[in-house]
Amino acid sequence: ISLFLFYLTNNLSAIIFERRKSFKDDIFEYYFLIAPIERPGFGSLITIGSIVNNIPVPWIEDGKFNLIGGIGKGKGENEFEGQDIDAYGLTIIDFPIFSNNFTFSPARLAATKFSYAFYERGIDSDPERKFTIMADRVAQNIGEISYYFFDRQIELFYTFFNAEIDFYGYQDYDGNTVSLKNVEGFGSGTSKWTERWGVLLDDTDFRRDPRIGYFIKLDRWQWPNRTPQESSWFQYDLETTGYIPIIDQKLILVVTQYLSTSKVITPGKVVEYTCTDQQLFLYPKCQEIVNEAYKRDLENSKKGRATALGGFERLRGYPEGRFFDEHTNFRGIEFRYYFDSVDLDFDIIFAKGFLAEFQIAGFYEQGTVSPSLGKNFWKNFKDSYGLGLRLITGSAVARIDIGFSDEGSATTAYWDYPF
Repeated sequence: ISLFLFYLTNNLSAIIFERRKSFKDDIFEYYFLIAPIERPGFGSLITIGSIVNNIPVPWIEDGKFNLIGGIGKGKGENEFEGQDIDAYGLTIIDFPIFSNNFTFSPARLAATKFSYAFYERGIDSDPERKFTIMADRVAQNIGEISYYFFDRQIELFYTFFNAEIDFYGYQDYDGNTVSLKNVEGFGSGTSKWTERWGVLLDDTDFRRDPRIGYFIKLDRWQWPNRTPQESSWFQYDLETTGYIPIIDQKLILVVTQYLSTSKVITPGKVVEYTCTDQQLFLYPKCQEIVNEAYKRDLENSKKGRATALGGFERLRGYPEGRFFDEHTNFRGIEFRYYFDSVDLDFDIIFAKGFLAEFQIAGFYEQGTVSPSLGKNFWKNFKDSYGLGLRLITGSAVARIDIGFSDEGSATTAYWDYPF
């Protein structure tokens, strides 16, 4: 691999597709935003944030980096119903170390009275049954080191995530709340470490807004257990995407295939429970219910988790994390239509930048999750479809997508394309 990369960097200016350039690329932009955020299972927040793109680094030739930050206040849910939530985040993207080809991207994200809901395992899981992890405080320290080759068409990257958690407990699928405050490896001051290694091949005409070419990303995650019953596991992801111009620079067909699989590192710990005489007197079926829960937890403790489906990237008509299992198979198609260029410079109190184009997109997606790589991995797909509106500025892509499914609809407001 090293010899191959050395050959490419010394003999080629591009793999196949040359990068297209615009005189408005990499201009300095900033935006200040006030927005409500509603996240089921967590709570509601009012946030004040800013996005600053292409901040110059004087001691690096053409050195630039981006910054995203904000604070929020709101009210919690679940055991934290009505209690105050405080949150903040700061992310620095692609800060050049020695050059623009060698960058570091640190981040710090934190919140109080935090809760996060997971659905049951499997493609046919009940949308009403959820498992919710709760913490009095959570903070995430993130760092990503990237090395790029010729105009960022190849990237090697390593990412670490260090979560600092004061666990409160969890609410199981049956609504029972279990404390984790005195459980070994959990409780207050717990640290959970996650790592990701990967390589990205972006042979397109424009990394931020591709209109011809292909994209391949392969990465491996190492995840810790988040409850005592859960295993720790490796996660392997392969993403391939093609960009096909139907009408040059106006109508682009985008097709993607995403595969994810997992492998258990250490199984979780499940303790068998025996109902007391008093519990059996009050609830005659107590032991039967407890035995069923023990059997389910024991089975799940020996399984890993591949990338979940649902949310802002895959199966956008479903809520975030709606489907998961040991293996994931996703495919999608988007038609992106670009309106005539706007080419509008703006400089107002809360924003400065350049609006290049508007885009409308229609998408259709299919995805499934499976406990094995057998025949079920290639059938029993869930469908999602919808429309999106995108704004392309001098340094970013903002989008609003509305997705539909057999469980309703979901709206995504986010930065960057889903694929």
